[in-house]
Amino acid sequence: MLQVKRQDQITFLQSEAFKRVSGIIHGFSTRRGDRTDLTLGPHSSSNPMVQINRVRFLAAVGAAGWPIMKLKQVHSATVVDMNDSSAANDAVEGDACVTDLEGIMLGIQTADCVPILIADSSGAAVAAIHAGWRGTAARIVEAAVARLREKFSIDPKNLIASIGPHIGVCCYEVGYEVLEAIANPSVFEQKPEWAKPHLNLAEETRRQLLNAGLADHQVEISSLCTRCRGDLFHSYRRDGKKTGHMLSVIGIAP
Repeated sequence: MLQVKRQDQITFLQSEAFKRVSGIIHGFSTRRGDRTDLTLGPHSSSNPMVQINRVRFLAAVGAAGWPIMKLKQVHSATVVDMNDSSAANDAVEGDACVTDLEGIMLGIQTADCVPILIADSSGAAVAAIHAGWRGTAARIVEAAVARLREKFSIDPKNLIASIGPHIGVCCYEVGYEVLEAIANPSVFEQKPEWAKPHLNLAEETRRQLLNAGLADHQVEISSLCTRCRGDLFHSYRRDGKKTGHMLSVIGIAP
């Protein structure tokens, strides 16, 4: 279960499942700081408040001073190995990243897409994944789990995954090209009052995690919809190009 917390005027969410893993630090940001316009992205922003807000957020979740590894997210199936901290300065193209390094934060930016954080139950390695419909169709989640298995010799049954706040099926209207790309009719819903199908991104993400070898009880899903909950989250579908960004992070304590 994800719990809403507030520390030093920063509101964020944390997973109860990860609290059982020694040394794992993580958090899903919201839009609530001193006001309700807290934004933590994009990482390339020239607005100094973005960097200030990132520093405050990391301190609030218990990772003060840790560098954030930056991804240039392109809705792909590319998984990046974070073997050093160079991505703290120069963003690396990809939509998922993995590491076993201590004292660095993997970070994913979202404003409706699904953020997925994964940790080995022994705390040996972590992953962060950004999944919109294109990345989901490309099976980015399965690619990230496969990379954890291959690089760190981790049995997927020993992984814990937390699917953070995202646009819910209630609000995620998509075109028929998305239905064709995902190719799993069971994760789409249609109602007479809806002009087009709605996609349940979180459910498709859950199924991909299970298909990759995770145990069902090791996967948790946030029920909070970013578009519905304007009091807590930024949403591109709701606010358009003026929207802010949330940041989801996970790392291993030294």
